[in-house]
Amino acid sequence: MTKLILGIDAGNFKAKVASVHGVDSFKTNICGWFERDVEEEYEDFMEFEIDGRKGYAGSIAEAEDEFGDGAQYGITKAHDDTKIRVLLAIHRYMEKYNLAASSVYIVVGQPIATHKAGEKQHIIDLLKGKHDYVVNGKRRKITIEEVTVSPEGASAFFSNPQKGSISILDVGSGTVNMAVISEKKFIHKSSGTMDTGMETLKNKNDLDGMARGIVQATTKLKWKKDDTVFVCGGIANLILPHLKKHYVNAEVLKAVLTTEDEVIIEKPIFANAIAFYNIAKGVYK
Repeated sequence: MTKLILGIDAGNFKAKVASVHGVDSFKTNICGWFERDVEEEYEDFMEFEIDGRKGYAGSIAEAEDEFGDGAQYGITKAHDDTKIRVLLAIHRYMEKYNLAASSVYIVVGQPIATHKAGEKQHIIDLLKGKHDYVVNGKRRKITIEEVTVSPEGASAFFSNPQKGSISILDVGSGTVNMAVISEKKFIHKSSGTMDTGMETLKNKNDLDGMARGIVQATTKLKWKKDDTVFVCGGIANLILPHLKKHYVNAEVLKAVLTTEDEVIIEKPIFANAIAFYNIAKGVYK
């Protein structure tokens, strides 16, 4: 196999990847390289060298981060950490499914609020082209032939398309994307991005407070209590009861992935990645 098509959701807390073989995810914490006197074991351990930058990623970076550079939060993915996350995601996926692709075609995400031409082009410029890097001692040489940048949250619709008008809440670690899709068309005036996510809260367990903040933001966008609302993201199942206090028809988005062998209902954390892959299949036939 020489061509690989991937949907990659390079989140601030976890990266999620989807393709015809299945899914993968890993923590996206990053820290600088240091000599390890005691080599603790981590299931998602990654030691990398990318563009001359050496470091660790995954749970080890979460544990060892000294300078608070474990994750860049905010409403844009147009920065160097996204490049590292995407290249690690590609490496891990190829390792997991024993793939030998040299040409990679990807769809990645950008929050709705910053899904603008300049920001998208910055991401494309970061990712497109030849890459020669090392992960866990293994050299990986790939060419990212094409990059498409899709709006997070709104794109999640394509993980399980619905008729009529629906609203999507993509509750992430650094942002919440709020999207309205009507007859498969994105409604800009009713959509937006909160620059707050579960990992930026002072109290990360305050699901009720987070839900109230989401309701406040979406009612400003003129969402109605009886709207059909689908919730995705890693916290979807936990925050749903709190959101249903206002949005009575809210439910968790069931992300559908068609692999080589079967149709799989995946966890809502994979909704964007699966949607990106479904979009990629159409774009990169």
